[in-house]
Amino acid sequence: MPKPGKKRREVAPTVPTRRSRRWFWALLCCVILVLAVFLTYKKSSNPSFTKSQEQNGAPLPDATVFAMYAGSDSCRACHQSEFDRWSTSHHGLAERPVDLAKDRSAFDPPRTFHHGSRTSQALLSNQTPEVITDDRSGSQSPQKILRVIGVDPLRQFLVAGEGGRLQALELAYDPNRNQWFDVYGNEDRHPGEWGHWTGRGMTWNTMCAACHNTRVRKNYDPATDTYHTAMAQMSVSCESCHGPMASHVQWEKKYSAKGGKDPNPHPLSSAQMVDTCGSCHARRGDLTGDFKPGDSFFDHYMLDGVNASDTFYPDGQIHDEDYELSAFLGSKMHAAGVRCVDCHDPHSGKTLLIGNALCMRCHVGAFPKAPIIDPLKHTFHRPDSAGSQCINCHMPQTTYMQRHGRHDHGFTTPDPLLTLQLGIPNACNRCHADKSADWANENASKWYGAKLDRPARHRAMTVAAARKGEDSACTGLLALLQDATQPPYWKAACVNLLAPWTARDDVRSALISELKATDPLERASAVRALGALVEQPQVHSALQNCLSDSARNVRISAANTLQQSIDPHSPVGKEYLRFLTFQSDQPTGQLQEANYFASRGQADVAIQHLRTAEQWDSGSASLRREIAMTYSALGKSEDAATELETACRLDPKSAEYPYLLGLAYAELGQTQKAIASLRSAVRIDPHHARAWYNLALALRNNGDTDGALGAFAAAEGADPRDPDIPYARAALLLQLNRPQEARQAAQRALQIQPAYAPALDLLRSHN
Repeated sequence: MPKPGKKRREVAPTVPTRRSRRWFWALLCCVILVLAVFLTYKKSSNPSFTKSQEQNGAPLPDATVFAMYAGSDSCRACHQSEFDRWSTSHHGLAERPVDLAKDRSAFDPPRTFHHGSRTSQALLSNQTPEVITDDRSGSQSPQKILRVIGVDPLRQFLVAGEGGRLQALELAYDPNRNQWFDVYGNEDRHPGEWGHWTGRGMTWNTMCAACHNTRVRKNYDPATDTYHTAMAQMSVSCESCHGPMASHVQWEKKYSAKGGKDPNPHPLSSAQMVDTCGSCHARRGDLTGDFKPGDSFFDHYMLDGVNASDTFYPDGQIHDEDYELSAFLGSKMHAAGVRCVDCHDPHSGKTLLIGNALCMRCHVGAFPKAPIIDPLKHTFHRPDSAGSQCINCHMPQTTYMQRHGRHDHGFTTPDPLLTLQLGIPNACNRCHADKSADWANENASKWYGAKLDRPARHRAMTVAAARKGEDSACTGLLALLQDATQPPYWKAACVNLLAPWTARDDVRSALISELKATDPLERASAVRALGALVEQPQVHSALQNCLSDSARNVRISAANTLQQSIDPHSPVGKEYLRFLTFQSDQPTGQLQEANYFASRGQADVAIQHLRTAEQWDSGSASLRREIAMTYSALGKSEDAATELETACRLDPKSAEYPYLLGLAYAELGQTQKAIASLRSAVRIDPHHARAWYNLALALRNNGDTDGALGAFAAAEGADPRDPDIPYARAALLLQLNRPQEARQAAQRALQIQPAYAPALDLLRSHN
């Protein structure tokens, strides 16, 4: 991992004391000055030097950065073969100006097509490609095509937006079928929504540009809500992966004929190669918008992985649009030392060999960590069948954007038992869609027997149990953290999932230990998991130490957790504020800024950011929930309730929003509204224990003790592991002068948690 560059030592000026040496010192000073200017020039074109500057302060200006790039055409003379493979690759064609020689078939002849509830048209207007579709106002208007993203299996098109924006149309073209389609399928997004092509979710400057071009600077201006986006070169060029090469090209032109070795190139290590590929091939949050080859991934990104959400399946398979890196980091292949370029030609992007030949390079005993596999005995399928192909079983495809099938790089083993028990898809039924999971499990068990009962299966079961909130999962997660065979990716996943149990001493201790883990993904996950305990002195002190961590993702996570007290003028404070500014062009970025100012008592500024977030994404229920939480923290309960009312309308099938709304109404003293909202929550989800619990409290406060006891019973049935519920029932039974039943309820709380203090106090005082 790159370390922050050392500050150059300043030499104190020497005062001459002997007249006879004055000219000597003057000459020496001139020499030093000239040498310093020369070295500064040399260092300014050295990637390692610029990295030090950028890590210790604000990023370098665009002109300085882009001057370090020579462009891909400068590579052709010496690297013709590599250039040819790259120029026709998906990287070489990642983004380009529209070109009728390549794109005419999409627009000529003109065609009209339906998508969702709307109709659009693609055509040539005076030999200019256009799409006529719904604009921001909802009216049909022609959109001139400026650029094309991608080549196969689909092409998206960029049109001009306001304030320096380019917008990506949701309408795309399939060159193989000669067909237009909507990348959202049947979602039917409308003008005004964040994800409509006119919305911020489709703004090229922040959503597309960085991964389709070379060294993009977003250059967003929050004051005017405009972009001044610039780049070193359009498309994913040679220097996207090799880094800036102007100094290399200059040296070759000047010195190559004289012999010698060029000192400018800095070959990447295998870890740096993965970081470079992962900078785009990952589901991640961008911290800086300024990654370049040679940098650590975790100095620029916050990686998404397995956590309490359903973004990934419990066994690590991709679920949402997750790309490749996360699953790969959790795979046996990565743990064994396999890296991207071991399978892919770095210039064409294609696999080095076709079909099973690629896998069998290692699985014939040529690689010490790879088990020897006999395909005929291993697959139980005909040699020429789809089932005999390694990737169909261990790298199943998921189709995104309606056309793009992507291979899962987790290299998981098909396990129909996990399908039966947890709903996790398996490769067997992906092919044999007409068969049941029982059928697949029966055959897999017959063929492989006890081999299927792998540690990965039990890990998936632990993850699934943790997502359900089952207390038994906590012990399993802690055990996985202590398992030296688990990759850092999976340890970070365990840390993510331990958040509900941070009140436990053993969990807190384990998370504090994780702050010292070797891998920055683990450390950053531990910082976030400990956020709920930041008021505890031991935790607060441990998190303070993370502000000087060697990895930016850890420092940013710590600064976010400690935002109430962080010094904005300190190095990490400035770094955190640059991160907030970088993110401020999106609703979630505005919410982050609101939380920062709210934590520091600047309510008026926080509310301005909240209002902007509302305006920019008026259709997101989850965003409304987060905004409501911030309003509540500011003491603005009425505003919080209003946001949650909107969330309920936007997502009427979710029980969480009426549950939270019921709490907000209760805080406002509007008991009848609270009861109605909580009843709505338990109607939607009868297993929502906290909704039942709070409904019982509201009914008790409203004088309906029978209803309260019934709600407490339902809450206990939904979550028999929560001691709060039987204790609250015991307190109500005491009020009703039913001491024997109250003692039984208190004892039930102690069965769940033997040291539960409120129940112990109740029994002592009413013995």
